[in-house]
Amino acid sequence: MPITSPRDNVAINYEVHGDGPPLILISGTGHDLGFWAGQLPYFTKSFRTIVFDNRGVGKSSVPEPGYSLADMADDAAHVLDDAGIDQAHVMGFSMGGHIAQELILNHPDRVLSLGIHHSWTRNGARLKKFQETRLYLAANDQRIALAEISMMALHASAYYDTHVEEMDAHREFLLQNSPVNTGWIGQLEACIVGDTYDRLPQVSVPTLVSCSDLDLIASPHLSDEIHAQISGSELRLLKGTGHVALMEAPDMFAEVCLEFLNRVRG
Repeated sequence: MPITSPRDNVAINYEVHGDGPPLILISGTGHDLGFWAGQLPYFTKSFRTIVFDNRGVGKSSVPEPGYSLADMADDAAHVLDDAGIDQAHVMGFSMGGHIAQELILNHPDRVLSLGIHHSWTRNGARLKKFQETRLYLAANDQRIALAEISMMALHASAYYDTHVEEMDAHREFLLQNSPVNTGWIGQLEACIVGDTYDRLPQVSVPTLVSCSDLDLIASPHLSDEIHAQISGSELRLLKGTGHVALMEAPDMFAEVCLEFLNRVRG
């Protein structure tokens, strides 16, 4: 399990799985590289797949808050450097999708194609209030409330009710293994101020945008904004899933991603 050399005193933990064209996957707020565990069996059959812990979580450095999503995109580029990869297909989920936008905007020569999944380009009023509420809970060491409000937003209601053991495991991760409060605060502050809207027309690589009809965090209208700003992008709506569609419907999510990746990989 490699760890990059420190860059601005931040070292990033990452893993590489499979063979083929490189594909780097960027996780969402509060989650380590295990966020993509259910997708690796699909992607690694055809792609050299890189997953990593964002700063603030897992085995990566936990710097003081005050960094940006652009700084986190620089971390992703540093992982590619450390792995000896010049260019890669890039997919990010939720906060990871916003980091992926900063990666293509600030390091356009590194990105072969782009997947922006269940994400946003700027905070709407509701999303901003949700993030500010979680930030307040993290800043006041209300870890149980932070985990519970996150759980209720991450999963579709019916899925939550019918997958009791999975919900218990996800909750336990958020309580025990998600970022320490400093990591939550840093990531959430970066999400709240992040804004790529005006710069997105610069994106010229093949781009897939996905969303879910039952998503309570990144509603489909936020993906509509991204799609409208990136000329030639593709928009896919996944039905019957909540925010973490890659967990609730791994087969369906992987099929959407791989159809796109296999089409553009040449």
